[in-house]
Amino acid sequence: MKRLNRIVSAMAAGVLLFGMILYAPAAAAGVRDGLRIAAETALPALFPFFVAGSLMVRTGLSAAVGRVMARPFHYLYGLPGAGASALALGLLGGYPVGVQVTVQMFQAGQLERAEAERLLGFVNCSGPAFLVGMCGAAVCGSVQAGFLLYAVHVAAALMTGFAMTRSPGVPPRPARPVRPEPFTPAFVAAVGDGMATALKVTSFVVFFAVLLSVGEALGVQDTFAAVLAPLLRIAGLPEHASSAFFAGLVELTNGLAALPALELPARALFPLMSALVGFGGLSVHCQTLSILSGSGLSARPYFVGKLLHAVISYALASIWCAVLPNPVPAFAPTGGTIPFFTAAPAFVSLALILLCRVRTRKHMIP
Repeated sequence: MKRLNRIVSAMAAGVLLFGMILYAPAAAAGVRDGLRIAAETALPALFPFFVAGSLMVRTGLSAAVGRVMARPFHYLYGLPGAGASALALGLLGGYPVGVQVTVQMFQAGQLERAEAERLLGFVNCSGPAFLVGMCGAAVCGSVQAGFLLYAVHVAAALMTGFAMTRSPGVPPRPARPVRPEPFTPAFVAAVGDGMATALKVTSFVVFFAVLLSVGEALGVQDTFAAVLAPLLRIAGLPEHASSAFFAGLVELTNGLAALPALELPARALFPLMSALVGFGGLSVHCQTLSILSGSGLSARPYFVGKLLHAVISYALASIWCAVLPNPVPAFAPTGGTIPFFTAAPAFVSLALILLCRVRTRKHMIP
């Protein structure tokens, strides 16, 4: 099996190299597109939060937040209160700020290994700047749609964490004492940490833009889009959105940027965006793996959490669109239908899981 993996890896690398040589203009166009996307959307939204997250950990602010949030966060998720800092920054800063803060708190001794791994499942989220600016204003032409999508995204993240973490049977453990660094050296180190993480993010954004560009030239994107089309039809979504959906699964920003040309109705566009944003895309996952590299933390809970986040996001958005006559305010094309039955099973199953967990907590928490 190991030998087969090596052979497959070598063949994949060879095909990639051959494709980039054969379609060098497409690869160069992908680099330009990736750099433009990173400069216009990713870095302005993420870099300040990378610095802020590292500064919170180094100055001891995250430990202070952990002491304040110890009981409520432990009650909800069975995790130390310090995890509330990672969740808040993940929801405000976007991918992959929550993962970066979680890894730093684990390395600083504020989280145990199992606690940090469970936290990874629901702290890696898209931020309001991206959802309101990209999904709302750029894709939907409606800022209100961006805020609505952010509300769905936050609710899905909180429900994902609630479904993944286990009920606490003991009181929260006391927080470990943390020696804060002086502000000046902490600030200098935080800026360096933030820039190092930002460079990792930029490199993956650019390279996945190259993959999409070369894949389109090779016809790979059309092949995968044809495979995804029946799945979209089952989910009650337009089949002609499969190409943009596949691009979003690979690199989120590129997939979202392709949606306006499809002129989808709000009842189809909103759940589609919710699922893509909840999943994050392979580029985001590779960014996360680069941060986890060398930390000793397993990425398995992270991947389980992102799949669950995508399902819950799609379910919530579909139910919203199925119930309300005008689900996305200020969004012009509101026609089309979303079959309620496609979202109801996922939502009912989730509701039963959460209900069981609430009943369990009432008996286990002293």
